[in-house]
Amino acid sequence: MSRKRKLTDKQITELIGLYANLKIKMEKLCKAFNASDDTIVRAMKKKGLAMRKTVGFCDEENSNWKGGRSLHYAKNVALRRFKRNQCVVCGYKNSVDVHHWDENNENNKPDNLILLCPNHHREVHLKILSKSNIIKGL
Repeated sequence: MSRKRKLTDKQITELIGLYANLKIKMEKLCKAFNASDDTIVRAMKKKGLAMRKTVGFCDEENSNWKGGRSLHYAKNVALRRFKRNQCVVCGYKNSVDVHHWDENNENNKPDNLILLCPNHHREVHLKILSKSNIIKGL
């Protein structure tokens, strides 16, 4: 088991300044600090800072908003393709995300969509898990 990465106090101070700017997305913070979103959230909670609200907010009000259209439509298309509401990698059923292979939220063609649990979805975006590895397992 690998150890969780920790940010230095200097990095946390810099992170706090950047995080206060609501226009900077979590994805950019992850790249800037070469850390996962979990590491950043852990550092923020350690300093007692309130996290951005994402759940229950749609469109630009959600701090993870990247533009595009409703993911509900995309999920319905993906459900028709895969016939089950579960991660295609591990079979997790409680929370399933829709991933767009071309990262274009408007391209809801069935062959562009895949259902992933939050962990595998994050691994795809961080380039830990590749499309070819997932397709081999199907």
